[in-house]
Amino acid sequence: MPSSSPKKKIAVLHLIHSVCHGGIESALINWVTHFDRERFDVHVACLSYDRNREAAFLEAASIAGFPVLRVPWSPWKPFLRAARSVAQLVRDLNIDVLHTHAYYGDAVGALAARFVPVKTVATVYVWGKYELHRQIMHLIDWTALHFIDKVTAHCEDTRRKTIKLGFREDEVSTLIPGFPFKHHSPTRTERLNLRRSMGIKDDDILMINIARIHPEKAHDQLLTSFKTIHDRLPSARLWISGVGWDKLQQELLSLRSTLCLDQAVEFVGFRQDLWPMLDAADMMVHPSHVEGVPIAILYGMAAGLPIVVSDVGGVSEAVKHGRTGILVAENDTAGFAQSVIDLIQDPAEARRLGDAARQFVQTEYSIETAVRRVERTYAEVLSQ
Repeated sequence: MPSSSPKKKIAVLHLIHSVCHGGIESALINWVTHFDRERFDVHVACLSYDRNREAAFLEAASIAGFPVLRVPWSPWKPFLRAARSVAQLVRDLNIDVLHTHAYYGDAVGALAARFVPVKTVATVYVWGKYELHRQIMHLIDWTALHFIDKVTAHCEDTRRKTIKLGFREDEVSTLIPGFPFKHHSPTRTERLNLRRSMGIKDDDILMINIARIHPEKAHDQLLTSFKTIHDRLPSARLWISGVGWDKLQQELLSLRSTLCLDQAVEFVGFRQDLWPMLDAADMMVHPSHVEGVPIAILYGMAAGLPIVVSDVGGVSEAVKHGRTGILVAENDTAGFAQSVIDLIQDPAEARRLGDAARQFVQTEYSIETAVRRVERTYAEVLSQ
């Protein structure tokens, strides 16, 4: 009897619009590097050539070991031209599923599907309180999602908000980002040597914040809270890692000087490898106005750090107050500072929270669980 022909792989094209490396980019990289390659042929494309904003994502993808196809884009938002380029990629690669990420990615993907027969999936990351420009981007995204075959959400909070915006409850599912937990924490001696090599004194209390420099990340509130912390505990130091709006960073540098924190607060920029900084830190601090489930928080949890974070968006889906971290009400700068001080003064409680956070990421947010859910979503869409 002749052998049956091998089953065709499902060909998937991910389309992203990246303006700086952040949670969306990290989640996509985690997914792409963990798909079952026996069943899926995975490609990634990025809207590119708009002031080189995609450079950090392209570098991270290269380090992760996969190429990124570049779709011409510009400050003038050439939706139609970009959509035709994506449609051509779909034809050339014989794509079965086009999976889009971020506002303009969703819009271009929805348009591309008008030019070529392909199933579409979009992942919505956050609906939030933004300035006018990004509110307009939200409106574009909301419109585009009505032409997508399957709408998914990054977390349960985003799913609930998507449903409130008029999408049917039974048609919106959640695709958690997952986290590839493969990191081994350094020994005490290794950690001390690492800190010293980074210029951190043995008695310094190093706090880190990992977030793009955008208004919703509340860096101004973080500096205000840290002023109170530093006045109480002069050995406290704060490193802020991320890039974003140049004008906002200049304002934050000015605020740092006004608060007399120039020697205690350092803006360390974007880091491709976060682990040395995480291993050297004593705590993660993350005030915010808008979030899904921040990938940065998952990194901090995986590193076993005690975490103090604003209770916004989907944060509480990972950080359980008093169990895997400390949640503080949005805009409560005084309460945020006091929560940090309380943990510093109670090392045993800080260790307990950090250990529980690491365990949560290992068991509840594994990348294997997340990716299998994404793969099932593709199979379901294709079967419709």
